Order: sequence, then C-alpha cells, then structure tokens
Amino acid sequence: MSEFIQANQQLIGIIESNCESKSLDYKGPMSWDTKDKKSSCGLVKDIIAIANTEGGCIVIGVAEKDEGFELIGVTSDQAGTFESTALCQFIQNYSDPPINVRVQKVSHKEKKLVILEIPRFKDTPHVCQKDVPDVLSDRTLYVRTDNNESAPIKSSSDFRALIENAIRNRTDSLLTSFRAILTSSSSSTDAIQESEGQFESQIEAARRQFDEEFEVARRQFDEKYPYKKSYTLFVETVFKPESFDQYRFKSSVLTSAVQKAPVSFTGVPFIFIHYKRTDDGIEGTIQGQYSAGHDVFGFSRLNESGLFYKKELTAMSDSEPPRLSADDTVRYFAEAIYCMTRLYEGLIDDSEYIDYRAVFLGTRDRALVWTDRGFPSGTYESQYVANRPKLEITASRPLADWRAGKVDHAIRMASELMKGFGLEKPNEEKMRTQISNLFERRF
Repeated sequence: MSEFIQANQQLIGIIESNCESKSLDYKGPMSWDTKDKKSSCGLVKDIIAIANTEGGCIVIGVAEKDEGFELIGVTSDQAGTFESTALCQFIQNYSDPPINVRVQKVSHKEKKLVILEIPRFKDTPHVCQKDVPDVLSDRTLYVRTDNNESAPIKSSSDFRALIENAIRNRTDSLLTSFRAILTSSSSSTDAIQESEGQFESQIEAARRQFDEEFEVARRQFDEKYPYKKSYTLFVETVFKPESFDQYRFKSSVLTSAVQKAPVSFTGVPFIFIHYKRTDDGIEGTIQGQYSAGHDVFGFSRLNESGLFYKKELTAMSDSEPPRLSADDTVRYFAEAIYCMTRLYEGLIDDSEYIDYRAVFLGTRDRALVWTDRGFPSGTYESQYVANRPKLEITASRPLADWRAGKVDHAIRMASELMKGFGLEKPNEEKMRTQISNLFERRF
C-alpha cells in the first residue's frame, strides 16, 4: 500500500487552483499501466510539453467538470502504480534528453492524490523520439499552448519562444557559474531626484487604486461571514527601472511581457495575466480564498514607464494571534525575483538596473513562525516578534545580476526581513534548499 503524506501549503494551492495553465494539468483518477500504450504515452506527451515550456505539475485525482474541476482522488491501488524510477525509465524511451519526474503521493481533504513534479528543461529542449499512433510523433517538439493543451510546435512564435528559453537557460547557467567564481560588486547608481519623484507619483496613484478595489472586495468578503474580519498584514511590491520615461513602453508591449512573466508555483500567480488597460499602462486584480479559509486579494499595475506595482493580502493577514509564515516569506522573495527577471526580459538591457522594494505592512507585534516541512518549528509559538509597524527591504541590481543570482538575492532579502523580527541568523541553507526545490518544482 502506498504511503501518503499530508499536502503542504504549496501543494494545496496547486491542488485547489481550479484552473489549468501552461504549468499545471489536472487528470482524473487513473493508473499507470505501460500495457495501455495510448494512455501512458498520452501522459508522456503532457510531461514533455510541460518540461519544454515552464516546468510544472500534473495532479492526478482532479477531474474536469462542466462548472470547473472536482477533487475526486485516487485509490491506493491506483497510486501504487506510480513510482518515480519506473515512470522515468518509461519516459526515457520517448524523450531525448530524459526527464526526471518526481512522484508525490499526498492526501488532502480525505482524498488521495498523485502529483507529478516536472522540471523545466535546462538548456536542451526534450524531443520525442518514437512514434505512437494517434499520440506521439517521432522527432517532434511538444509544448503547452495558450489553450493549456500539449501539442507539437506549429507556429514561428512558439518556436521562437522555445529558442529564447533555451538561450536564457544556458545564459543563466553560465552567469551563475561566473557569479560563483567572481564576487559580484554591489554597485548602485544615484537615482535622479526628478525620476524618483515621478515614479513615486505613479506608486501613490496605484496605492489609491488598490484602496478603491480592496474596499469593494472587502464588502464582498463581509457578506460571506457572520462577523467582519480584520485584515492587518499586506505586502507591497515595487519593481522599477533606473530612469523615468512615462511613455517608454506601449501597452501592447507590456501585455506581451506580462503574458510570459507569470509562473504559478503554488496555484496563485505572482503576476496576474488578466489585465485591463489604463491611461498609462495595464492593471488587474485577483480575488478568492485559500483552502484554509484565508481570503485572497491582490492588485497589480504595470505602467508604460516600466514601473510594476503590486499590493496584496498575505495568507495570514487575519490570523489570531498575528503571525507571519517564514517559509511563505522565503517563497515570496523567490517568486518575486523569478517573475521580475522574466517580466523585464526583452524590455530592457541586461546591464540596466532594476530597483526592487518589498514593504510588509502591519508587522508590529506579529510573530514569525514556520509552517512547512523542512523548517525547525512545528508550532505557532515563536520568540521572534517584530516591534515596527512596517518592514521595508530594498535592493538595486542589473537585470543580468538579478537573473543569475536569484537564489542568493532571495535568501539575502528574506534574511534581512527576518532580522526585523529579531532572528539575527536565519538558516540560509534551509532557505536555499526550499528555493531550489521551488524552482525545480519539488514541493
């Protein structure tokens, strides 16, 4: 009988996303049976396509219905047919280079599920190397389409995107190696006062829009509960280029940028992809509820100047007593930097500086706690409590440096935030493992 573990927060977000994407696919209950060539190779096609796009997950035990997706689960016998070694050996017969898929067997809401974690290709896309009638074609590159289907590359734009990913992955690998050899200087530029003032004006306008949008969402939240919740913890994210030009990018260019930037590691994308146009950019909101009952709300805006602004509730915004998840915080910085480098890829030169500012609002008397596997506390008690109403972390680096050192930068910024809670020596190795697993889709 298969051994199941309780789904952690990241996996719950993926399981309950309730929508497929280029990096997430749902499958109804099924077994892994190599004798059923059509079914098993159909799964291989999805694995190759996801690996050739952004990497991601396939959740087995969630069925598509007319009104969305339903959590059904799998039987122990069905789950027992999925084993990482046998699965990877089978995939190796059809994919060159091989794909190392990780199998997770988890339980959630008394349902058993199998989750296949698929890493993104490193520098060489995976090519199908065998024919299977009506399923796979030899010497074919499969990718995830805009309709969230697995299909052969047919358009020049898809092929160009695949080449760009391959070049970027190879470049990132080289830059990361160089960073390990050379100590990167923490160079910074003196921002022009006029530019700073103009960016701040756009940030203030975005804040006012957030207040308006959140007031509407709050009334909707209040209608759902017999009592009004108190939302006390928000995170504000700002990315901006080094110089101000109000009409630097057309809205159509920004739309293309945000469509390629989002990566949904945990079910909720860091950058929302459904935007409406404004006078000087594009913006969007996201609203819902986490599985644990925490409300979700976020507002983001990307101005034609290149300024990106986002403000959102945290998963523990209404927690009593007030808490902040340390592992969620590490994940936040990792996702922010990852998506920031993708957002500005192709918009600005690699040598141009990007300022990143993260502001955690509502931190006074809030405790820092650990809630995920791999961190040192299994309780919500903590001796680490912030004594300031807000904590602000900033950094400015060239785009190429952000991209090549995204793990190191995320660790540094998360560590700096934790020091605001009195934790002077955070465990950086545990943070490095968490971030690396996140990027490799190992949840």
